[in-house]
Amino acid sequence: MNKVSLINPNFQTGPVHLNSYYLPYTAGTLWAYCMADKRLADNFEINNWIFKRDDIDQAVKDCKGSDIALLSIYIWNQKYTYALAKKLKETYPDIKIILGGPQLEWRDDNYFEKYPYIDSIVIGEGESALKFLLECYLDGKDLPKRNQFERIKDLDLPSPYLTGLFDSLLEEYPDIDWVPTLESDRGCPYACTFCDWGSATASKMYKFYTERIVAEIEWFVEHKLTYMNLTNSNFGVFKERDVFIAETIAKHTMETGYPKALTVSYAKNNNALVLDIVKMFMEAEIQTGVTISLQTASETVLENIKRTNMKINKVQEITSIARDKNLPISTELILGLPGETYDSWKTTLDTVLEAKIVTMDIFYLQLLVNAPMYVNDREKYNLNTFHAYDYFYDFNVQRIQDEIKEGIAESIEVIKSTNSMSNDELLKTAMFSWFVIGAHSYGLAILLADYMFKKGIPYTEFYESLFAYLQQNNKLVSQWSEEFLQLHHRWYELGYVDRSIGTMPNIGYGTMQSFVPLIQASDTMEIFLDSISNFAQEQYNLPDNVIQDYKKLTDMYIKQFGKYITEPTTVNLDSDILGVDFVVVEDRYNHFPDTKENHMEYQFVSIKKSWHLNKIIVDKS
Repeated sequence: MNKVSLINPNFQTGPVHLNSYYLPYTAGTLWAYCMADKRLADNFEINNWIFKRDDIDQAVKDCKGSDIALLSIYIWNQKYTYALAKKLKETYPDIKIILGGPQLEWRDDNYFEKYPYIDSIVIGEGESALKFLLECYLDGKDLPKRNQFERIKDLDLPSPYLTGLFDSLLEEYPDIDWVPTLESDRGCPYACTFCDWGSATASKMYKFYTERIVAEIEWFVEHKLTYMNLTNSNFGVFKERDVFIAETIAKHTMETGYPKALTVSYAKNNNALVLDIVKMFMEAEIQTGVTISLQTASETVLENIKRTNMKINKVQEITSIARDKNLPISTELILGLPGETYDSWKTTLDTVLEAKIVTMDIFYLQLLVNAPMYVNDREKYNLNTFHAYDYFYDFNVQRIQDEIKEGIAESIEVIKSTNSMSNDELLKTAMFSWFVIGAHSYGLAILLADYMFKKGIPYTEFYESLFAYLQQNNKLVSQWSEEFLQLHHRWYELGYVDRSIGTMPNIGYGTMQSFVPLIQASDTMEIFLDSISNFAQEQYNLPDNVIQDYKKLTDMYIKQFGKYITEPTTVNLDSDILGVDFVVVEDRYNHFPDTKENHMEYQFVSIKKSWHLNKIIVDKS
């Protein structure tokens, strides 16, 4: 019997105390497909799984006795995978090493000179290619170096869950909070240049059979798996089928409590249906939300990245439907896309804020090795990048340093400048975004910004003026702004952040969300509310009752350790700041960490949208 090592390593996911890992779905689904063939099933068996970043030497020992090692390579395990493959070949010269995955540098003509310890690579979908390679091995044939097969159109494939492949892992590691992957279709109809999804699948979408999907959901529920990862590029694009899947998940949660949360990428051209699905999940108390992957509102940039003609770009339409359905909504933006400038970015921010979207996640542009932007656009737009290590390490500098020494530290290329945005302009734009996220998305000045917008002051005009005022009149803001720049230059130099801003612990790439957490860490909320109030009075001559209502409400709106709102609280108002006489303030999730350290961690890594804000309930009936 030939023994095979299935290697699909990943980092822990979510807060450290959850001890959560993804089940190695990629390796599992490929193996399940091959084991459906009797000849292969009679001649191959699993020797071991590697699903996390074990010590390399220990991982090599665990693979002892294997004839073949199958490795899946992703952005989060590239260096580790190559290091492990090299050590496996050095230790067991006869082992055959087969590699595939989205981070595979298959376009490199010198690939096998660069990685001589790799015997064979699989380009694209892996099922047919792996089956072919295992047959070659049985027949005593040399394994072809490069293998690329047509995509499977009829996805009537065996499930790694339902065939029992993962049962041994669940039994061996009962302390792990496993995250399953639900794959209901493959492909993406779009070709956004920053993404390797649509380009990798030639834009065609194919569906798995509904019976398999339902049975897998039941398997997740039976094993009480808390969190579910849906792999869809556009959940909701198959209308009736996807609504049925959502109904099935919601029904199980209401009946059993599982799953409790999920992540998914929704359809870009069916806004109303997507919001119906999200409402269904939320009514079942599944932790999720509506996230618009807007990326930018600049027509020039959208054209550059081939993301035009999507209904998702019609922000006002989406938010109008969301308000009608009483759904919270958030957006994701990418800073540093080709063609973006400081002024166009302000326009994007105004578009988002005028649509009454509170929660924003802003990410620096990242270049993926098989994305069209990486392959075709680097020189065209003069995309200057650096390698950032800390996206995968939960701000653990010591681990980054140790893994750099070992040669296994994972990194991703992050933008520094483009032909439309110099590094100085990028940092200026980033710093303003850092402040806007704190002032708006984290609640520090949103009540005043909304109030002034009704009086004709654009959001970015208000926030630019407020930021400049605080930099001049608040020593902490002046200090933090300088440290923000120093931190970024250090990030460019090292590839990771080894310092912090203010009194915050090092939070690496999470810096963009750090403004209000910095205030909480330094216990200066009252000082900041006073500073912002002074600005509003000096700049706009706002009456005292508006200022006092702003300070009172904001202090309750921002979730603060030691000031948790454990019961709904009625707050009487003396001004027209919200157009009502009173509001009710309550905690959004009734979740109250018992230490300030945990409270601060949840502001950055909680999967619960807007965890850091309490709810202000306005009754205008």
